[in-house]
Amino acid sequence: MSRAAEEQAGQRGGWGWLLLPVLLMFVGSNLVFGLFMLRLSNLAEAGAATRAVGPVIWSVLQMVLLWIAVRRLRILRVSLGGLIGFERERLLRDLGVGVVIAGAGTAVVFLSLRAVEPIFGVGTVPFPTWGILWWTTIGAVTAGIGEETYFRGFLFERFGRLSAPALLVVTSLAFAVWHASPVMLLHTFLGGILLGWVYLRTRRLFPVIVGHTFTNVVGGITFLSAG
Repeated sequence: MSRAAEEQAGQRGGWGWLLLPVLLMFVGSNLVFGLFMLRLSNLAEAGAATRAVGPVIWSVLQMVLLWIAVRRLRILRVSLGGLIGFERERLLRDLGVGVVIAGAGTAVVFLSLRAVEPIFGVGTVPFPTWGILWWTTIGAVTAGIGEETYFRGFLFERFGRLSAPALLVVTSLAFAVWHASPVMLLHTFLGGILLGWVYLRTRRLFPVIVGHTFTNVVGGITFLSAG
């Protein structure tokens, strides 16, 4: 394939790239639900089993998003290493930025949940302890790497011709809808704005990957403490 053809291929898909993650989530979760139905033959039990393994499903789909993002960035001739921008001499600073993001992100989560509780209710986390542990460790890493590479990496390159405010809004909406829960819609949208703003300021994914990962770790520890 010639360079021109590769670049043209990289531009295909348009706004569909914003909807692809939620489509993956829909297909993936329903596939797992269907497999549990074959085994359990009970809607309620299959639904409960699917929710129980939700953190693992998310990790797998996050790695699928990472794979897609890496392939599309290669077609666009964008260096993944350049986007991530890991620099040893900036490591302590990036970790500090990650801590600040996690603090701000955690505040956004709790304030947003309080705001939507009268409408949707919040209730308890539908995951077993092992699921929360997964989310706090492996899941935090897969979310930080997979989601940031796709939503702040690939999508920011793909829709880079938009103005900064428009870019933040459309990618954050896609990020929020990907989480597939009305309860999570507000704080994931605002979190996407925060992460996107930091990325636009630094032009490096590494600080936002660290911040996203730290935020999920804090959330998991909070859920474990509450349980």
